[in-house]
Amino acid sequence: MEKSIDHVTTEKVSNHIPDDLEFFIVSKLPLKSLKRFSCVRKSWSHLFQNSNFMNMYRNYFISNNHSSYEEDGSCLLLQQTLPYFPNHRMLYLLSGETFENKVKLDWPPPFQDNGQSVFILGPVMNGIVCLYQGCTPIIVLWNPTTDKLKVLPHSPIESPILYELKYVYLHGFGHDHIKDDYKVIRYASYSVDAPNIEDYREVEIVNQTYCDVWEIYSLRSNSWRKIDLDMPQCYGTNVGAFVYMNGVCHWYCNDINEPLLVSFDLHEEVFCTTPMPSDMNDNFDCVCAEILHGELGVKESWTKLFIFGPLPSIEHPIGEGSNGDLFFRRKNDELVWFNLNTQIIEELGVKGELHCCQIVIYKESLLRLGGIND
Repeated sequence: MEKSIDHVTTEKVSNHIPDDLEFFIVSKLPLKSLKRFSCVRKSWSHLFQNSNFMNMYRNYFISNNHSSYEEDGSCLLLQQTLPYFPNHRMLYLLSGETFENKVKLDWPPPFQDNGQSVFILGPVMNGIVCLYQGCTPIIVLWNPTTDKLKVLPHSPIESPILYELKYVYLHGFGHDHIKDDYKVIRYASYSVDAPNIEDYREVEIVNQTYCDVWEIYSLRSNSWRKIDLDMPQCYGTNVGAFVYMNGVCHWYCNDINEPLLVSFDLHEEVFCTTPMPSDMNDNFDCVCAEILHGELGVKESWTKLFIFGPLPSIEHPIGEGSNGDLFFRRKNDELVWFNLNTQIIEELGVKGELHCCQIVIYKESLLRLGGIND
């Protein structure tokens, strides 16, 4: 029997919102709003300890991690080394319409007491910054928002025998979204360093020379392992040489025959190479921006998107931002930003050493990752 209209209108309606729906709505708030609204309800003050909410927050954060740095607490992270003072290296958060707000950050340990330059590897992934220092580098995954960090362990092959020197070239940092894992790629090269052949015989290491290897680090297993691939390597460490997009790390290889784009899939752990366009312009006084359209591995799939310039006195790029912002170092050491929409160059108000400054987009995150919290 159908209910009468009067019965429907007088039926008590519950004002209780299910937790799942409440969490779903609140998880889409910016981080600053979440902190501010934690006093609205008692349960909201413990949101970041609730595993169900953190799963929703994490999924939404990762799927929307490419918004403008004017939204959701996003800003720029500047790694700066002062000209003529290589030991004076600083880290800043830049925000505001013209990046006028500069907040100095302290380097996390173990970098604070070491005079060598610290660099950022690749983009910031879900609020996690990959920092490294030295030729056989100390590598740290760090969340500046929570100040939690993870110092990467030594590799099993890091037991160089006497008279051998090892050099490590980092090639990428990114997120394997299938396994929900953060990974670092590196190439380890060995060379013999002994005065003469008699020394080799004395220590009997002639037949123990190490081979160069590719290795990959997994945060989930907190370990390095060898990957049996013969990939072209990047011979420089300039800013912009390493790019991550949609689970794939890319780097530029200036091969003897022709320059290549090398693309490494973090999940499948396979790679492919794409020859660069033959008319690519390397002159930074007239910058040519190009985008790859089509399948990787096909040289003809490069499409020139636009050309802009000339940009006077530009030395080299140091990074890119949102909304068409590109950042450069001038020949007078000034750091500047160029907006593709306005075609205007403006100074950031800071100076930087040649090839020792970087800018990346940074977005605050409270994500709890294995080995980075607690």
